[in-house]
Amino acid sequence: MDTTRASDLTEVDAEVARLGVELARHGRVLHMMKAQFATLVPQGVDWAVVGLLVQLTKCGPTRQADLAEASLLDPSTVSRHVGQLVRLGLVERRPDPQDGRAVRLVVTDHGREIVEETVRRRNQAFVAALRGWRPEDLRALIDLLARFNDDLETFRQNATRAGPPSLSRAMPPMPS
Repeated sequence: MDTTRASDLTEVDAEVARLGVELARHGRVLHMMKAQFATLVPQGVDWAVVGLLVQLTKCGPTRQADLAEASLLDPSTVSRHVGQLVRLGLVERRPDPQDGRAVRLVVTDHGREIVEETVRRRNQAFVAALRGWRPEDLRALIDLLARFNDDLETFRQNATRAGPPSLSRAMPPMPS
């Protein structure tokens, strides 16, 4: 039996609307910060591939398909990015020890240096931006953000299994 009151739903709806506004604002701020962070990487390295390089560093040697899944990226996007990383000498393709037909991607020492320096500079920027925060507020943000991301990933996985919703059902009709 659902004990949720209509007034509770109205309050939740209002808070979700506020969340939508703040997430849109957050997206714009992140977009601006990405442009600034792009200056942190060496000449010739696209900022877009740095996230993948960071993920590969965290995963350790892995197959390209597994990297795409872990990164929540389309396999064709990962393929293009990996090609750039290999050409730049930041990643190597090595035979998979368990399956000689397969290849594992391995971050080179130079790639690891770029990740370490980029993460160090990114963290410096966050430290400067959050200097006025109390440690307990920062911990609360991290905990809530992790929970939010977990719930969104679960929602995405469930929605993917259910198939795409029909736009005619999901969206109200457009005014004429």
